[in-house]
Amino acid sequence: MPGDGAVARALAAVDASRLERLLIDVVGRYSPSYAEGPATDLFEEALLAAGLPCRRQPAPADGADDDRANLIVELGPRPAELFFVGHVDTIPLLSDEKLGARREGDVLHGLGAADMKAGCAAMVEAFAALAAAGVAPRRGIGLALVVGEEEYGDGTAKLLEELRAPLVVIGEPTGLVPCLAHNGYFEAHLEAEGVRAHAALPDVGANAIHALLGWLRRIIAGLADLPAAEALAVNLREINGGESRFVVADRCSALLDVHLPPGSDRAQVEAAVENARAATLAENARASLDWRLGYWAAGYALDPADPRLAPLAPAFAAAGLPCAPAVFRSHSDGSLFHEAGSAPVVCGPGRLEVAHTKHDQVSLAETVAAARLYAALAAGFAAS
Repeated sequence: MPGDGAVARALAAVDASRLERLLIDVVGRYSPSYAEGPATDLFEEALLAAGLPCRRQPAPADGADDDRANLIVELGPRPAELFFVGHVDTIPLLSDEKLGARREGDVLHGLGAADMKAGCAAMVEAFAALAAAGVAPRRGIGLALVVGEEEYGDGTAKLLEELRAPLVVIGEPTGLVPCLAHNGYFEAHLEAEGVRAHAALPDVGANAIHALLGWLRRIIAGLADLPAAEALAVNLREINGGESRFVVADRCSALLDVHLPPGSDRAQVEAAVENARAATLAENARASLDWRLGYWAAGYALDPADPRLAPLAPAFAAAGLPCAPAVFRSHSDGSLFHEAGSAPVVCGPGRLEVAHTKHDQVSLAETVAAARLYAALAAGFAAS
């Protein structure tokens, strides 16, 4: 097949030791959203050391580092037809968590190991392997290491102002399972206002906490009646209300997340929120309930027969990996790329189950396998 020689050379050039060193170093650098510079700097150093031209695309934001930027590599004809995308930011360090990378055999522990510094490092190594193998792209390929994914994707939004590609591979943790479908995401901010009174006289006031809890209970019950209820992931992420004084609480707020399977209707979720609100107010006439949409990203499901996805199967075969598509159950920048007209495939090392926990970890062997997969895909695509 066209490109077989380039694929073989790229696979042979993947350097597991170099990749492991990079990943250990970058997991040891703290890079939460809006302060991604330490990780971006390290990835830039690795790319330049491999002889790869890279540039910074400024991505300014309030409260962010002054030099905050996406890191971009473009090889071959432009515009690139295939882009590999990873995010360098992590969630903030958890209160009981220590910063740094810790290796136990094949497993590397540390904040951002799976989500998703392993994916980023594997992509950098794949491009370093292309350079070492002397692959001269006939079709344009690119790499973008973006900021801000953990905070609604402002880095990808900035990237999309300048660059688009028909096929995009996103290295979120999937255990190297290619996800051609992607859940939608609905986020709502709920607020309840009651009437303050002495704590011994709750009948004189109106308890905002009680009203909000009743509203949430009805929302969850309403969502359970939706057609795809068994595939919904409903999470009450945050709740705040009341005070230490001996009073009936007059304010309470909550943040509600709902992950929905591809094709779900946002209007149905909003209707569940509104119907629950009306029923709750009927029992709490002295309370007021309001909500606003925090974020919405539609899910998607790519057609496996889409010709843009044709390079995937040969790359998986070349890397010795099974290619059994699945659904990515979380939110990611994939929604932004799909909205922009790309075919986004989410596939990376690590497991989503450990992301955003103090048990964040990744297999080093799987990270090397990811680099081989990305190198096979990039080389085969570029040489075809």
